[in-house]
Amino acid sequence: MKISQVAKMIHSGQIITRVEAKEQAGDEVIDEKKVLVPKAISNGRVIASELGKVKLKKHVNKKRITLKGDICVKLSNPYDVTYIKSEDEGLVVPSFCAIIRSLDTTKIDPWFLTAFLNTDYIVELLKSRVSGSVMPMIKIADLKELEIPNISIEKQREVGQAFAISTEKQQVLQQIQENENNIIKSIVVNAVKEAK
Repeated sequence: MKISQVAKMIHSGQIITRVEAKEQAGDEVIDEKKVLVPKAISNGRVIASELGKVKLKKHVNKKRITLKGDICVKLSNPYDVTYIKSEDEGLVVPSFCAIIRSLDTTKIDPWFLTAFLNTDYIVELLKSRVSGSVMPMIKIADLKELEIPNISIEKQREVGQAFAISTEKQQVLQQIQENENNIIKSIVVNAVKEAK
């Protein structure tokens, strides 16, 4: 089956320059939102510390704001994919990403689809279909036509759950690493201060 057969909506994100307030140009800022910039998407998860911010001069269309259960795909290399959890709702999805929304969960497990789209096989397949020379990007049409293997929904849920647990572990490990880096930097700074 194709992704287009299991998702009610597959579309690109917001062109940020169309909604971004330029204060130096006299635009009135009506809101400020976090943006799911491509570097904030990594192997199935949203990296909160990498999210961008944008001041808005007009409201972003709701279909370009993340909802729990969405799958967001980077349209440029390295083509990472993330599943949107409740804590990731309300982010503006930029035009460098696509949103897969309203999956038929009787046919496809969202976490399984996220895991499948993050495989080397799919990344290589997408690379072979990119267009553009300045910034090669995959087309939404190619995303819609991707074939999903015929795996039972029970097996998909099992694989999807394993992938979800793996992403949680990776997030915890990343936080431990960041904390460790901060601790050692603090130790070095304190040692330098004491030496003065």
